[in-house]
Amino acid sequence: MDPATLERLIVKEIRKAKEISRRDLADRLGIAKSTAGRRIDSMIERGIVRETGIEERKEVGRPRRFLDLEGGFGAYAGFDFDGRHLNGVLIDFAQQVVERRKVRLSAAPERDEVLGHLRQIIAEFQRHPTVSPLIAVGVGVPGHVRRDSRISVYYPFIADWRNVDLSDELELGPDILHVINNTRAILLGEYWLGPLAAAENLVCINVRTGISAAVIANGALVAGEHEMAGEIRGWPVNGDDWLEKVASVRAVIDGEPPGGDRWVEFVNECRDGNEASLETLSAAAAHHGAAAARLVQMLDPRAVFMAGPFTELESLYLDRVRAAVAAGLEGHYFNAPPIIAASLGDTAGAHGAAALAAAQVPLPAGA
Repeated sequence: MDPATLERLIVKEIRKAKEISRRDLADRLGIAKSTAGRRIDSMIERGIVRETGIEERKEVGRPRRFLDLEGGFGAYAGFDFDGRHLNGVLIDFAQQVVERRKVRLSAAPERDEVLGHLRQIIAEFQRHPTVSPLIAVGVGVPGHVRRDSRISVYYPFIADWRNVDLSDELELGPDILHVINNTRAILLGEYWLGPLAAAENLVCINVRTGISAAVIANGALVAGEHEMAGEIRGWPVNGDDWLEKVASVRAVIDGEPPGGDRWVEFVNECRDGNEASLETLSAAAAHHGAAAARLVQMLDPRAVFMAGPFTELESLYLDRVRAAVAAGLEGHYFNAPPIIAASLGDTAGAHGAAALAAAQVPLPAGA
């Protein structure tokens, strides 16, 4: 294995681990301890890795020295958007948050509005006074994405959002820019930084203006033959209806643009015990839970993350989803896995997009 590849694998393992030593790295990567030690020593000398402490132990033998990444070695930016909001995050090399941004889009957002916000925030992150350089940028986009060409194919809830060449529009080359479907970005955020970080089998259902799912199976993100895996929006419900039509954010606020105030009113009505709003919530949660039950039967995940504005309602929403999952699995040999809200909230997708960028690019020049 050449040194550059080995160093990328070392960085990946350190990012995933809570505590890790040279010995741990050698075991996980299947290399000699002496090889791991020499490479780590080189990375420490160059300011990429640092030692953070020594394990406490009573047994005889040399204690492990734990390793972490040097945050000042550079930074990554991540973004995630839908028809309501654009979220951005700037993280340092050790994946610590430097800055967060959230932009509320107009009630009927257009292509130029979204691209303008992206350009502005990227430029500000590039000039950030406390971290440099900006090594790479990740963007989680709604709908179908062609990752290799950095093209967002189509999203119906942003006007004129068709075949958007993000590399061209943002003036970032393919060595800097990386794109991914935003639901997959949310799940990557949980995989790298959430309470079940590095769990090998996870599912995320993202209910926003649209509805989609993402899967990590055996430690790998599933994209599919045409990068369409997880497009469950058209799953049939109630006879002739389909999932997104009856159970998205837009559906429960009577088709109004999700960037308006009606969603906030709906949330407040549910919290205040409004009977009609709670019935609407129960119906939507039942559909979300039924979808989750199907995915559980297919994939047997460690947990299912629910993402999107419905999670603002916390147990009012999640308990209804859990009940629907349990009902959908009854008699089918499955116990319901944990059904939990995305732990990183609104910034989960932005974190995941930044993590994607960090995983895709080589170490900065001089490494």
